[in-house]
Amino acid sequence: MTRTRSLFAASLLALSVPAAIAGCGGDSGSDEDPQDVIEATFNNDEQVSSGVLDLSFDVSAGDQGSFNASLDGPFQGDSDDPTAVPQLDLTASASGEGGGQSIDFSGALTITDDNLYVTYQDQAYEVGTDTFNQLKDSIEASADQADTQSGDAASSFKEGCEQAIEAQGGDASACDFDLSGWFTNLSNDGTEDLDGTSVVHVSGDVDVSQIATDLIGIAQTVPGASAQVDQAQVDQLESAISDASFDVYSGEDDDILRKLDLNLSIDPSAVESATPVPVDSVDFGLSVGIGDVNEDQTIEAPSGAKPLDELLSQFGLSGLGPLGGVSGLGGGGLGDLGGSAGGSSGSGSGGASDAYLQCVQAAGNDPQEAAKCLDQL
Repeated sequence: MTRTRSLFAASLLALSVPAAIAGCGGDSGSDEDPQDVIEATFNNDEQVSSGVLDLSFDVSAGDQGSFNASLDGPFQGDSDDPTAVPQLDLTASASGEGGGQSIDFSGALTITDDNLYVTYQDQAYEVGTDTFNQLKDSIEASADQADTQSGDAASSFKEGCEQAIEAQGGDASACDFDLSGWFTNLSNDGTEDLDGTSVVHVSGDVDVSQIATDLIGIAQTVPGASAQVDQAQVDQLESAISDASFDVYSGEDDDILRKLDLNLSIDPSAVESATPVPVDSVDFGLSVGIGDVNEDQTIEAPSGAKPLDELLSQFGLSGLGPLGGVSGLGGGGLGDLGGSAGGSSGSGSGGASDAYLQCVQAAGNDPQEAAKCLDQL
């Protein structure tokens, strides 16, 4: 199992999260059992097809440095076709410092119904309509094929997990666990107004040991996986974590997750195999929220966009690497952006294997056949 395919499957699983955080209606409110709120929120099949994403991540290691990143903006999917590539306009930023180094980045990714744009240093760059449509067809064909094999589109965390594991040749039964079991010491903190929506606030602790056990169990079912972790290592990880808490904000009327906050504090000295660091604690924070759930979003293309190859050339890149052959190397394909990137199966492939390029050449303009070539990466 190659690293590329594992990352691709992991990405598909990650993209199923908006669907997994939906839920059916129930007797929500300040008096409801917090366990019932958690179960109704995470064990459901109602899809979130549009909204406004607000995701942030930060890590602090005291005087040694800190890092924070964010990703936010609207997205608009097709409620009738969950495999369709969604439109979106996401802005990303990252900043941090440590070890005498610093980072300060901002950019954006915009996908409209007919093009893809990347914004860097306030300048937009476009893939191009012809190229984007070919790439879109390939992605959707791959998603359709996955749905055909699984029998239905993933609409919950469990289903998304099963489909991702099956795609890698693993045992889908490893996903047969209750996600709500990851949370303990639950407390119903009452109802609140969150961006105009009444939500039930539940807080508690994260069961690190249970999460590690479940995730390791999933990883070990994948052929070729090297994850062999014994209970002693899990216990050591748990003892190193001084704080693992969460806050869930679930819609009072629909049990759709509107926001999830996770906080984690680790004592590096408690991890025997870790490299010694001069800090008492490393603190992590993750927050993900979805506003305007299932409300129509308008995605507009940025103005003044230049060809994407002008941006890639700034980093010494030619074309889009292994994506260069998705279009079948036809006119206007991704390979045309960088000259040699998709023009042949030679060294200009940007790291793509000869087998992959030969496969996409044989696929011609058939997006379904081209999608199968991902197995060669």
